[in-house]
Parts: sequence; structure tokens; C-alpha cells
Amino acid sequence: MIHKQIFNFRPKSKQRPRMTRTGRAYTPKETKEYEDSIAQAYSGVMFAEGPLHVTLIFDNDKTEITIQSVEDKSNPSKLRGDIDNYAKSVLDGLNGIAYTDDKQIVSLKLRKK
Repeated sequence: MIHKQIFNFRPKSKQRPRMTRTGRAYTPKETKEYEDSIAQAYSGVMFAEGPLHVTLIFDNDKTEITIQSVEDKSNPSKLRGDIDNYAKSVLDGLNGIAYTDDKQIVSLKLRKK
């Protein structure tokens, strides 16, 4: 199964969580509104289980997404964390070491094994 869709609004980077005075973390309003806009605009099916290939292409005024079921399910990943969080740890760790800032990166391919 495959789903392709274009979201015709400007992409926004996820902001860091904020903290209340009591120490509770929360998602900033602008990030929450953007995530809600994506959820409301999505017109595809729910891929309930199984591995997926996801392609995101960000342009100045739109985001294109392709979600595709992976046919070969014989070797599921032993890693349980979100793939984007694994990548974020590495990319942030290399800030100022391998590149000035990770915002320089314009293409990223991720895979869990």
C-alpha cells in the first residue's frame, strides 16, 4: 500500500519543549498548531502495523509525504525508539564538530535494523 500527499502550507520546525514553573514539560503553541494542521489535512489511510518507508520533501510553501508499506517483514528492528530521535541525537552531537549547524543538512536518509 502507498499514500502520497502534499500539504500546501509552509513547513515548520518542531520547537523544543517548554517548562512550566512547576517543572511540567509542554509543547509550544505554534508547534502544537502546526502538528494539528498536518493531522487535520491528512487524507490517507492508517497504516496500523508493519514497517514503513516514509519520504518527506520540504519546500518553501509545501510538504510532500509518501508512506509505503514494506513488503519484507522478516527482520524487524530490535531498536524500539523513534527513528527521528536516534537521528536527532547524532546530528545534534556533531553540531560544531562535523558542521557548523545541523540546519545545513538538506537531505537525510534513515533506517533501523
